[in-house]
Amino acid sequence: LWAGNATYSHDLQTLVKLVRQQYPHRPLYLLGESMGGAVIISAMGEAAMPTVDGVILAAPAIWARETMPWYQTSLLWSLAHTMPWLTLTGNGVEVHPSDNIAMLRALGRDPLVIKETRVDAIYGLADLMDAAFNGAATLRGNTLMLYGEKDDIIPKEPTYKFLQQLLANDTKHKTVAIYPQGYHLLLRDLQAPKLWRDVVAWIGAHANKLPSGADDRARQLLAPNAPLPVPRLAIQ
Repeated sequence: LWAGNATYSHDLQTLVKLVRQQYPHRPLYLLGESMGGAVIISAMGEAAMPTVDGVILAAPAIWARETMPWYQTSLLWSLAHTMPWLTLTGNGVEVHPSDNIAMLRALGRDPLVIKETRVDAIYGLADLMDAAFNGAATLRGNTLMLYGEKDDIIPKEPTYKFLQQLLANDTKHKTVAIYPQGYHLLLRDLQAPKLWRDVVAWIGAHANKLPSGADDRARQLLAPNAPLPVPRLAIQ
């Protein structure tokens, strides 16, 4: 069941406060992957959010409704308000979350991984992605954003729009890295060690220059004269 954006933000704020109490002299960084990244973005825009030393977003869920096809949003609204208990699976959906097949198979066997999701939870996730997409302007402080060009879970169109808004407000404290061979589960892809080294380097110096050069790729793709990617139509 979906607890709601406010609940997730409050939980994160509480977690940060508890960690600060336990380790008052240690730097504290938040790392959010996919939905976790959306929770962090949403929470960072709230006044009650404690200060952290930095934020790392790995393919955050920012596929806002305004960038979705109308038939997709209409169907989701209809199902969420008529059959909220209906569960959906990923069976038959042709997407590739990662090139690490062994890891994906292990997740498929893991009994703690949710295999069927209620429609009202998907609707709640869409609300969260709306809030995260609109949170680029309020995402304050040191931020490292990681995205893979082969991500077919969170499309390029909303991601690049979000990144351009993010960088328009503050380039000094914002570092964006785009990986040509990266998928959605970036930190568990076969090339994940490359990303780990980038994260470590960024935390160590908040440097805009990453060992992999993925930040140079991001600057190239997000240049003012660079064309936005063609929107993906997901007909399933």
